[in-house]
Amino acid sequence: MASGASVEPCAWVSTTVNNINAVQAVLRKEYSDWRLNQSPEVVEWSSRMIDESGGWKRGEILTKEQVGELWYFNAHPEFIPPPFISGGGYPLVSETAKAVLERFELGETVFHPLTIMDSEETRLTTPEPYYLLNVGNKRSMGNYEALGPEGGPASAPLNCRGGGIRYLPRSGKEDRLIIVPEALNGPDIWLDPKVPSLLLLSDRLVTGLKSAGMDKGWGLVRCAVGTL
Repeated sequence: MASGASVEPCAWVSTTVNNINAVQAVLRKEYSDWRLNQSPEVVEWSSRMIDESGGWKRGEILTKEQVGELWYFNAHPEFIPPPFISGGGYPLVSETAKAVLERFELGETVFHPLTIMDSEETRLTTPEPYYLLNVGNKRSMGNYEALGPEGGPASAPLNCRGGGIRYLPRSGKEDRLIIVPEALNGPDIWLDPKVPSLLLLSDRLVTGLKSAGMDKGWGLVRCAVGTL
């Protein structure tokens, strides 16, 4: 068994997606001043695409137009980004990490190819292509009431919103999540419709990422599996 692999059943959370301190300055081209020098038709199109992608709910599959093709990332030439980065809440993975992910069961997951350049569009700013990781697999992790009751303590890992319709993870509390065993049945990467800001991964997928050295940047936190 690879180093770092767990013995007891578990799942993992990628906390980077929901951690504003880990967000890289990655920007889709159409969000920049690029539009100022375009024709009215192009401006109208880009505004429409921004509106559509801006309303994206995690778990939905975006179209190629909604994602765009050129994104800005003003990294210095000597800076090597991790295989997983979060650009404004959008999860991006390197081509090498993508190859590792594709060894596992991904279900409704789409990799949207991106060109990452500096904002002047003079050079590529990543040593390899990156992709927007668009996960469409959704299933319940359960235990909501125990993990995040309405008006519950700040020590709880979840914060209940809207009478149990939606929950928000409390940063730094993710390791207190206990996921029901049934949540492990299905693709190796998924979202919970009630807690869409959590990106969940199976233990076998995380073991594969760690073995390949592709676990950097994900902000992985282990969660126990069981019942309360």
